[in-house]
Amino acid sequence: MNTEPTRDGAAARPSATFLFCVESGYFEAQTLLAVECLRTFGGRLADADVLIVTPRFGPSLEPATLRKFRALGARHVTTSTRTNCSWYVYMNKGLAAALGEELAQTDQIIWLDSDVLVVDEPQPLLLDPTEDFACCSIDKNVGTCGPDDPYNSYWLALSEHYQIPLQTLPWVVTDHDRQRVRFRLHSGVYAFRVGSGLGRAFVADMESMLSSRICFSRKLPYPGDDVALAYSVVRLNLRWRQLPMACNLEMTPTSQSYSRTAARTAKILHYHKALATPGGSDWLLAELETFRPDVAEWLRSRVPLPTKLGGPHRSALRRLLFETRKLRQRHYENTSRFFVDA
Repeated sequence: MNTEPTRDGAAARPSATFLFCVESGYFEAQTLLAVECLRTFGGRLADADVLIVTPRFGPSLEPATLRKFRALGARHVTTSTRTNCSWYVYMNKGLAAALGEELAQTDQIIWLDSDVLVVDEPQPLLLDPTEDFACCSIDKNVGTCGPDDPYNSYWLALSEHYQIPLQTLPWVVTDHDRQRVRFRLHSGVYAFRVGSGLGRAFVADMESMLSSRICFSRKLPYPGDDVALAYSVVRLNLRWRQLPMACNLEMTPTSQSYSRTAARTAKILHYHKALATPGGSDWLLAELETFRPDVAEWLRSRVPLPTKLGGPHRSALRRLLFETRKLRQRHYENTSRFFVDA
């Protein structure tokens, strides 16, 4: 792994930038909590560069949020990148990755969704010189296990669209359900080499996936940005490594993959919306008390997270954007092909 040398030649902290994407509202509280948790429990990476990006049009963040970012030593950048697919709920992730790759001054970027808690030094995320990308594969979900899989037709259609033969997508064995699937990734946590071009490729492949009008099912038209991410990694021929589930361990009251045994060795906990409610917060705190009482004590006074930030004018603009983007999504769906009956 690459590190930044000190004047006396000793190894200092690893050369990595943590990248987050934030938009007005609840994401502000999540991102602040995530950065503060990294600073507290991140070990050698606790003081790493943190870049927080707001990459598409929307209400401004609260001044208090920006002040807290600065106090935590995090850099915040706002831009409004033009794309015909800004309506897609996950498009901000690709746009943030592309901007992050332009702005980072380190060897690698570690992407974290805002709804995570770094509870131990996430050393597995550090890339070796021979690696360009690292990501978890947790469960099969929408992945395909081969020609007889009911979801295979969806992946075949996408592969034809990308002009990447499906058989060139690597096999991975998912950590939770132990399924052998074609490059099923989970993009909530991943690392990539600065200069690899992954950020720009991710945006292009997400736009291409959407413009293809290839949809998974009517219930779940667009399964997630990680589908496009898998094709980006393959198209760029990046050298990759599968991360252990400990780097992206789902921890919610309804999770099918959560286990207290696995959580004991977790580096990063992914709580999704659990901290938005008193009930979810109480459940998560009670679980943490059994294996990480120090994290529970630190977290207790910070949850539940506020869900309404920014005042009525920002809330009104968020609602308008939500409704406008939903209309645009319906237009795409009405002109799309669906490959799975679900």
